[in-house]
Amino acid sequence: MKRLAVLFVCFVSVVVCSGCLDDIEEATLDLPEDGIEAPKGLSVRVDDGVVILSWRPEQNVEKYLVYRAVEGVLEMRKVAEVPDTVYIDTDVRNGQVYYYAVSVLTTSGIEGERSDAVEAVPTIYAVMINAGELYTGSDVVALELTAPLTTALMKIGNDQSLADGVWEVYGQTRTWRLEAGDGDGLKEVYAVFRDDNGSISPTVSDGIILDTYARIVDVSFTPEPYEYSPGTTVHFILSVEDDEEGGEAWIQLTGFPDRIDLADDGRGGDTDTTDGIYEIDYRFPVHTRGLDLVVSGHFTDRTGNVAPVFESANTISFTDPPDPVYLVGVDDSTTDRITIRWEMSLDDYFASYRIYRDTLQGITELPGEQLPHSRLLVRELTSQTQTTYPDGGLVEGETYYYRVYVMNDLLEAAGSNELTAHTYDAIPNPVVLDPISSIGTDRLTLTWSINGNTDFKEYRIYRSTAPGVTEGSLLVATETDREKTFFDDTGLNTATTDYYYRVFVYDRSDKFSRSNEVSTAD
Repeated sequence: MKRLAVLFVCFVSVVVCSGCLDDIEEATLDLPEDGIEAPKGLSVRVDDGVVILSWRPEQNVEKYLVYRAVEGVLEMRKVAEVPDTVYIDTDVRNGQVYYYAVSVLTTSGIEGERSDAVEAVPTIYAVMINAGELYTGSDVVALELTAPLTTALMKIGNDQSLADGVWEVYGQTRTWRLEAGDGDGLKEVYAVFRDDNGSISPTVSDGIILDTYARIVDVSFTPEPYEYSPGTTVHFILSVEDDEEGGEAWIQLTGFPDRIDLADDGRGGDTDTTDGIYEIDYRFPVHTRGLDLVVSGHFTDRTGNVAPVFESANTISFTDPPDPVYLVGVDDSTTDRITIRWEMSLDDYFASYRIYRDTLQGITELPGEQLPHSRLLVRELTSQTQTTYPDGGLVEGETYYYRVYVMNDLLEAAGSNELTAHTYDAIPNPVVLDPISSIGTDRLTLTWSINGNTDFKEYRIYRSTAPGVTEGSLLVATETDREKTFFDDTGLNTATTDYYYRVFVYDRSDKFSRSNEVSTAD
């Protein structure tokens, strides 16, 4: 006897059962209420002119509705309403194939889904494996054997010839080991019976599908690319070996607390009913966040075999880049500092501001990256309310370019507009020329203080033979090394000529300042 793995066109109505098939009325169309599951564990036993059904109890049940169909007739008709989890059908004929299904009628009067159908053939002689189950995960099974009271012996085997069977005392139940040598698949058990007079019955048999392992062959999801915004609906697909139906499949993501159950019933995004491919259209909550999350598939088949976990070749990401801020302008500028200001980020997942600066226009992200080169990074600020930054240690009179990037908790970035700013270009500080202390007949040495301006360009040493040295006087030397603060002037005649000197400091914009004047006449 087997479960009927076929979808019946089902009809439901109130039935008056008077004990014969001719009195059973055809039911009117009524679809079961979603969410009320069918009774579980429906099993069947047969005997001489009787079929016995049993199932596990459910909660909030007013009664159970029993449906039956006869082989060759697809319509199932209601034959009974019972308060308990057992139904005995005596309105049957030996040798006739019957199909049964059961549904729940709740205390609120709503009928739930029908169970899968089970097959029953009442007979004088019969053998049944595991109460009529279609599949088993073990090669050790329970047999139920039906025979008249006059039966004395029985012989059981795994092949029709019963060549390896032995006569044993008849019993209604027997533990049996299936022939597992050929691996999984349909397994048959055969039996004959002998009465006290030595009469031997016809051979009877039953079959069951042995299924001892499960394996996932692929886990995939769409759409591509695999980076989604929060609240996106993703279609997951899990395929198993041999397209095994009737199992339980689900998806798990690293860091995601919920298990994502898949279906093979044509609902929720499943494209084909009972095709052994498990699918779902799953809309992720808007708070889902993460990068490169591992997608793993899980599967337990109809007999309880647990497949090894299967990781998809692709990871999944849920990204929510922050909005860029607007870089408003410059609050203050000195010779070595620029203070910039921007609008505050309102991102719920704010992590930091990253301030980038360059002396070349066009601060851009590196290819394939969300940020510019790290050498341009000036500072990272973690206070969301801080919207100014004094950038110090700059060069006087220099032009700088700035961008502020908002970072979120996933290290996603959004860059602001680019701001152009300048440090103040002041007249360079003059140096102090020391009195001439080392004088020879044809040479002398000048020394002076160092210039500290950041935009220093060079020292220019001017000389004259009369007081009042200007930039129009004789330029005797130019020195670009800020640290070199001395000069040896040669080819002189200090015995007969007085010499006058000044050191001019020039910056990068050619602004200059003059030192004090010294001479050999002092």
